[in-house]
Amino acid sequence: MKNTNYTILFDANSLMGRRTGVGYYTSHLLENLAKQYPETHFVGYYYNFLKRKQPPHGPYAPNISYRAVYHFPGPIINLLRRFRIEVPIELLTFTHTDFILYPNFLNQPSIFRTPCATVIHDLTFVDLPEYVARKNLDDLRRFIPNHIRRSQFIMTVSNFAKQRIHDTFDTPLEKIVVTPIPPELPASIDKKKQKAELDKLGVTGKYFLTLSTVEPRKNVLSMVDAFLLLPEKLQEQYTFVITGMIGWNCEAEVARLQQVAQQGKNILHLGYVTEEQRAVLYNNAVFYTSASHYEGFGMTPLEAMSYSKACALSDISVFKEVAGNTALYFNQTKSDSIAQTWTELLTNKKYRDTLGDAAKLHASTYHWQDIAADVYGRIISTIKGPRHHE
Repeated sequence: MKNTNYTILFDANSLMGRRTGVGYYTSHLLENLAKQYPETHFVGYYYNFLKRKQPPHGPYAPNISYRAVYHFPGPIINLLRRFRIEVPIELLTFTHTDFILYPNFLNQPSIFRTPCATVIHDLTFVDLPEYVARKNLDDLRRFIPNHIRRSQFIMTVSNFAKQRIHDTFDTPLEKIVVTPIPPELPASIDKKKQKAELDKLGVTGKYFLTLSTVEPRKNVLSMVDAFLLLPEKLQEQYTFVITGMIGWNCEAEVARLQQVAQQGKNILHLGYVTEEQRAVLYNNAVFYTSASHYEGFGMTPLEAMSYSKACALSDISVFKEVAGNTALYFNQTKSDSIAQTWTELLTNKKYRDTLGDAAKLHASTYHWQDIAADVYGRIISTIKGPRHHE
């Protein structure tokens, strides 16, 4: 594709502070877009009222710049939206671009009717609303239908999510672009540094791993119960390591984690970990597990697979789409099913290694370069095509 001097604006707010899955997705998508299309200028805007925040920490490239919105606090934008007052993007950024990319569910109107794409990562707020914070749930239910109509195309992270968007909002399938989330190449960290990081985290001996925000949707309670159902010998030999920030509505999960810690059980909650620490944890884990009730994709399982780790996952459609036959699946609603699957992996190293080798090969089929090319092609076709109005 011939490169041209276009300017693409994008919402960079998810790149600030500690990154969640949306921030990871945004960072890697923009990094690859900038690398592959150096003549296109990418401008990330972020809210920094009264200059109290640090700017986004990357991605950085000669053709990526960032523009702070100093005159409007982000929460005020959301509050006004709830009163049916939407601030045009040009009054926030004082810029007129060729295209706008919104990577976090919601978008803004445009004075110039600049075309845009919006990323809808999942439909938890439709399918399992009890797992969404009340304020976010109300916003998503109210605004997503209009924001889909305002977008020239929608991006999502799996065929499962694409079908759900189509079924729920009657969005034409051709308007929905699937952009999976490829894993990074495994980090090369020397053994001495890895041991130092594990010591710093307090991780000793053999362990298996899950990475997720502690919230009801991630089903931490069932995994804790499953660990306590393992044969006593396995509980003594292995630690179950849980990483991730404390989320919302998780008082029961926090209390349970504190209880098992006081009882001396081999369950360790580390909280938030850095990207380097996460790489070390993947590299040294016996296997990876997730008992999520619902996901838009399966980013952390795919990351673990890139480290040749066998995965034990919820029997949900999107995990099967992502991992295929290179993972084991359990009934996430039954702790004994989880425990049985874990036991199979813990007691059969040969099978575990075979699954890990197949998993690594499968993970290597996902490439950010292909996804960036697909997204950029759709953006340019939209810019050059007939302009769609709200």
